[in-house]
Amino acid sequence: MSKKFDIQSDQYQFPYHYIVDLENDRFTRTLDWGMDYHSYMKHAIELVKKYAADEVLDIGCGDGFLLNHLMRDEEVNSKVKALGIDVDEKPIKFAQAFAHGVPNLKFKLQDIQTHKKQSKLISVIETFEHIPDDFLPTFISHIDRLLKKDGILIISVPSTAFPLVEKHYRHYTLKMLQDYFPKYTLREQYFMVYKTNIFYDFIKFLLTNQRINLNFGLTKKLLFGLHNRYFNFVKEGQGSHLQVVLQKS
Repeated sequence: MSKKFDIQSDQYQFPYHYIVDLENDRFTRTLDWGMDYHSYMKHAIELVKKYAADEVLDIGCGDGFLLNHLMRDEEVNSKVKALGIDVDEKPIKFAQAFAHGVPNLKFKLQDIQTHKKQSKLISVIETFEHIPDDFLPTFISHIDRLLKKDGILIISVPSTAFPLVEKHYRHYTLKMLQDYFPKYTLREQYFMVYKTNIFYDFIKFLLTNQRINLNFGLTKKLLFGLHNRYFNFVKEGQGSHLQVVLQKS
């Protein structure tokens, strides 16, 4: 494995993604990244829910945050079977622990190259940036192999508007993702989380800092309202994250 893989893996000493409470718009610990993560993950879950008909394969599932939240929705769970796979054992164990007692949901320690069963819906959420350059073409080809004809592929990645961090190989533009899957149809695209705006930073500070906590009651509702209206969905080149829905021809 690579240094970048080790950096990501070492962060799974604790299932840190679960600190963010999507349902109650709350951050259990003080997190400067919690607001960003809340924004794009909540929308990623909404997209998967929108397109999920009978099966979901989440590739690079990590600690299972997406599927564990998705499958606790009784409406979804009653009609969908979900599987998350990842090559890192530590987050998979967290995912399995959180999924205990949730029907129709499984997590497996598995490389994409050994997975055989095709799916109508595949999600690849905050994963592409962790794939080494030399394995990327193979990774893309296996996603295409596993997605059924007319199936839906949902991708979320950090955009080039957000500076590259040490554990990532690359950040993305819309064109880069479309070039990965040139025969797929672009159904939806979103640029999310305004990273270079002083007002967004101020809202995030009020909700997540250690000294002034306004993450409660009417104040929280007002701040989230401002965030959702002005800073959650932005123009290309402004958002730190990019989410797309592609359909295989």
